[in-house]
Amino acid sequence: MKKSTKWVLWILGFMLGAIFINFFMNLFSFAYALITVLLFALMGWGFVVKLKNDVRQHEDHYRRESHSEINDIERYTR
Repeated sequence: MKKSTKWVLWILGFMLGAIFINFFMNLFSFAYALITVLLFALMGWGFVVKLKNDVRQHEDHYRRESHSEINDIERYTR
């Protein structure tokens, strides 16, 4: 397992543990604030992953288009 993945899992575990402890101690506002922070972090992570996927799709499309043009030119100039 990657080192960064271990850190993310540890932080996620601590956050979930803190949320559970705050609900148990009747500190609901702090627990809901931690849930909100956790949701914002997950939404940001999803945005970054989607952005990387869009960039990779654009690069693949550009690479395919440039190869098809070269192949078309070679095919018609033979």
